[in-house]
Amino acid sequence: MEERKMLLALTLAIFALASADVSKRTIETVLYPDCSRYQSCLDRRDQNASDPNDNYPNLVYIRAMAKKDILHYVMTTVDLPSILMVHTTGSDAARLNFDWDRLLLANNETDMADAINATGGGDIMYTYAVVFSRLIEYNDLHDSANLANVNQSDSSLWNITDFTQFRWMNLTLGQGGKSVIFNTSYPQPKPYGNNTSGSLSFEFEINDDDGRDTDLPRLIYNANNTQFNFVLDHYVPNFNKSRFALEMTVIANQSSKAMQVVETKSIDDEFSPGVFRVVNWYTRGNGDDTGYIQWKPVCYLGPHRARDVGTELMYYNLQEPTKVKGLEGLMGKSLARAFYGEDLSNSKLVAQMSSNVSFGLSEDGFYLKNNYTVWTASVGYGTAPVEAISTTVIIIIAAGLGIPVVIIIFGGIYVCIRKRRNGYQKIDDGLTNSYPNLN
Repeated sequence: MEERKMLLALTLAIFALASADVSKRTIETVLYPDCSRYQSCLDRRDQNASDPNDNYPNLVYIRAMAKKDILHYVMTTVDLPSILMVHTTGSDAARLNFDWDRLLLANNETDMADAINATGGGDIMYTYAVVFSRLIEYNDLHDSANLANVNQSDSSLWNITDFTQFRWMNLTLGQGGKSVIFNTSYPQPKPYGNNTSGSLSFEFEINDDDGRDTDLPRLIYNANNTQFNFVLDHYVPNFNKSRFALEMTVIANQSSKAMQVVETKSIDDEFSPGVFRVVNWYTRGNGDDTGYIQWKPVCYLGPHRARDVGTELMYYNLQEPTKVKGLEGLMGKSLARAFYGEDLSNSKLVAQMSSNVSFGLSEDGFYLKNNYTVWTASVGYGTAPVEAISTTVIIIIAAGLGIPVVIIIFGGIYVCIRKRRNGYQKIDDGLTNSYPNLN
């Protein structure tokens, strides 16, 4: 069975390499799009950057344009940190419009509905959003590094903070508009006095071509996905044995194919030493016309990533937000509500599933040992990148299997030749006359 899985993975890798779209995309980045038309946006955007109590409505709109289609990305910290992806075809003029009054002044879910809409012609082929809803901190008394093993009913073991309670600093843009960083110090009001040395951040990097990340775990990227880092840097915990987890929800066009999380294995760990697994959370089955979140089940406990600071990342079963306490209400305040509007409440039109990822491994010293955690994943459209067997591994396998075969073949030929040369005898050599002498 394992051999079949490995063969299937290799086949998929070859297929992915053969069918990959290598065309580059042109990246167009706009900060606070349509802001000049709304006083509510101007007031918030132009606030005093030195005031630690200011909460910026960070929003970046990116169009990643190819010859036949456009991928529209919206990245924001308005209410909840989120990323929206809209795939359009048929028009170079297709774009998204933003109603900032609805985004910023909404006092209920209905007001926020339809704050983001598409114009400019073309066809919307697919849409989905990823919403990061809550930071989960738990007191891991038994050092199990597993959320499921912590008493759910004991509130003294938990500190769960939704991201609407955080104050976000003004975003940082880099790499010619291809890199976006959202950073925050602590929830509002700050429970730790004037200590603002720690931070929590989401770092997004938009790709315009194919390649592999230079930082561990060295995920493959292409022009159809965006990578992100979730970073906790000296974020002050509430417990001596604190561990953290991140809650996230995926919202997508409804489909007959349900969302699923698929884990694949590889025999090659050249690019991520010690990591042989890749996880894909598909928005509607595994195919060409789907969205996904891809990661390797590893995070790192230091900014200089290396194998010796790597630790495990766990993921958990998918759940409907309606079955998670408090989560459905948060989705009503999210970017998803702004785009999907009333459809967000219609399960026949929009699918929603939530999950947690938790950071750490038993006996790794808890969060306090290093005071740092970084997790990397990618959000994309289409077929998720497949980890192909590298040339180095192919050469090693070929050498390992081929050299013995060559030795056996040439050894057999040599033995045959030796026998033929040394073993030839005349017909009467070595024969004795077994017949009696009749005379």
